[in-house]
Amino acid sequence: MKLNSTKILLSWSLTIGVMISMSSNSWFMMWAGIEISMMSFLPLMALENLLSSESCMKYFIIQSASSMIMISGMLMMMMKINVYENILMLSLMMKLGAAPFHNWVLSVMEGMTYLLMMNLLVTMKLAPLSIVSLMNKTPTLICLISMVIGSIMGINQNSIRSMIGYSSIFNLGAMMMMIKKFNLWISSIMIYSMLMMMTMIFLTKTKANYLNQTTMNQKSLMMKMKLWVMMLSLGGMPPTMGFMLKIVILETLIETKMISGIVVMTLGSLTIMFYYMRMATLSMMYSSMSNKISILTSKNISLNLIMMNILSMPLLIYIKILS
Repeated sequence: MKLNSTKILLSWSLTIGVMISMSSNSWFMMWAGIEISMMSFLPLMALENLLSSESCMKYFIIQSASSMIMISGMLMMMMKINVYENILMLSLMMKLGAAPFHNWVLSVMEGMTYLLMMNLLVTMKLAPLSIVSLMNKTPTLICLISMVIGSIMGINQNSIRSMIGYSSIFNLGAMMMMIKKFNLWISSIMIYSMLMMMTMIFLTKTKANYLNQTTMNQKSLMMKMKLWVMMLSLGGMPPTMGFMLKIVILETLIETKMISGIVVMTLGSLTIMFYYMRMATLSMMYSSMSNKISILTSKNISLNLIMMNILSMPLLIYIKILS
């Protein structure tokens, strides 16, 4: 994504909208911050290519509908109608794309670049997640449904965007399970943001959109090795950064004695590991004419590999200190 004054202005406006929503105590200002970020994100989508107009329209419709529901919930709260919290939670789940309101996320992602996908899956979820953390109820059922759908539906996908989309739905459900523990939630968001940023930058450089593109002989062995490590990290293989995210969430579920969450989290993580391992295996084992031994003599070690493996243990120690 080439930088120019328009994109810089829109990016700053998006960031300011998220910050307004996360730092406000007023429901109106929280809603206004979400709308500012949405109206800044839509032009960023439209500026990329002409084919993204359909994704822009879908995103605008679902966000507008959820905003109207959110305003209705705010009015019910002012009139002291008891169901206002359920209405507000419904609007926030629609904005987040949690299951069963997740179908729009996958269709919108197909018309996006990878860097815009990072904004959709990370930046645009910060404000609604911060509002969910302030509410009295934790949407436990929606969290469990999101983890189940995110893990199972990603198995038969050939599109890398769809795989990452279903994986993000699973991670969203997992992180909402610990939404009441603010320090751990923020730490998990930071780990997930770093992981997604490195993955999206790498996929942007390789221009890979489907699984069969990872088996091409034109890609060097080091490039395939980077892809392999990133897929293992997204799946949660120790000792990568993705494993640190999973272990923090599992520890929180064990402390709260949420047996159903522990079972779904464990089985879902194994399922996600399966389809990321499948992608890594396709990249490294099949249709590769390069010499596997040459990896031992290669000096072009990626910073992404170093960050994923070396920074993971200090991150876990830092999170344990915060908790």
